[in-house]
Amino acid sequence: MSMAIFTKYSEIAKAQLKLTLWVNFLLALALALGTPVLFGIQYLDSRASSFVLERFLTFTGIILCTPLFFPEQDNAVKELIGSKYTPFTGVLLIRLMLALTVLLCLVSSFIGVMLLNHCQFAAGPFILGTFATALFLGSLGFLAYSLSDNLVAGYMLPTVYYILNMFSGEKLGNFYLFSLSKESMNEKYWLLGGALVLFAVGTAYRAIVRQVR
Repeated sequence: MSMAIFTKYSEIAKAQLKLTLWVNFLLALALALGTPVLFGIQYLDSRASSFVLERFLTFTGIILCTPLFFPEQDNAVKELIGSKYTPFTGVLLIRLMLALTVLLCLVSSFIGVMLLNHCQFAAGPFILGTFATALFLGSLGFLAYSLSDNLVAGYMLPTVYYILNMFSGEKLGNFYLFSLSKESMNEKYWLLGGALVLFAVGTAYRAIVRQVR
């Protein structure tokens, strides 16, 4: 039974990679590869490194996590998923786990390249901090898309929040995005927790809407 379940979800994961994630992954990869072109990543201190990571690489979270509902815009795909034994919530969680795995790999790999280029910072906190910021931005997009059923709205909310952080700074308190530049990790734990809540709300709302309809 356990082997059958594993096989079933493995097949679903492969299908979701082809259906939703590979285009988003290529876009996120292009952003990661383009960042060193715009901003040199050699011999940076911790403050300069945090600027590159928090203000640019974190957009990969928006790219990977926001459009996870997009396949259901196609009525044929929506009906196909609805006809399967596996509940939609299970399919969505698989998409989400794939996106988060890719996000963590991208962040870790990029930071590894920075360290190889003689940047000076603590790898562990910077991986966690960058991942937390990217995850929170992605969860804002995920929630906005879930509630509005509009991809443009999904991209707008995290973008507006990012801009708000640039102008309001630390007035946002524990949900300030750029705390690595202030050598503070406390905000990153709040961002992680907040992201989990937003993902849960977005998933629950979409599941309830599907049942009602």
